[in-house]
Amino acid sequence: MSPESITPNALRDWPLPEPGAGKYGRGQVLVIGGAARTPGAAMLSALAALRVGAGRLTLAVAASVAAEVSVAVPESGVQPLDEDDAGHIAVGALTAAEDDAGSADAVLVGPGLDEPDGARDLVGRIAAAVGPRRTSCSTPSRSVSQRTSPTSSRHCVAAS
Repeated sequence: MSPESITPNALRDWPLPEPGAGKYGRGQVLVIGGAARTPGAAMLSALAALRVGAGRLTLAVAASVAAEVSVAVPESGVQPLDEDDAGHIAVGALTAAEDDAGSADAVLVGPGLDEPDGARDLVGRIAAAVGPRRTSCSTPSRSVSQRTSPTSSRHCVAAS
């Protein structure tokens, strides 16, 4: 799958949602990021997902900022993630968001993750949680999975 530029003309060609269609028909997005010191990056990414038409949104962020994030982005669900003493998302914290990852149509990992080794571990774990129906999942430094499926609509994207 090659990247596609999103231009104003491309957006004008997108159809409007069907009347009466539910939020699940518009796609489910999970954003994993937002360490204690950087929750805004995950929030901005989540709002962008809503602006391009996501129907259901979940933010998985550090537990210490989860309440504030849920107030700031009330249209999303918020999943608190364990963090270490420094406020970084803890390795293994993804367990709390695995159900959301398994049902998401798109997963964005990275905005606001401020510890590179932990972020790399999260990307590897999310690739396993999303499962074989994913399209691709990679980090800027290395590919985690190159498996593709012609019938897949799932995407796992790692941001830095």
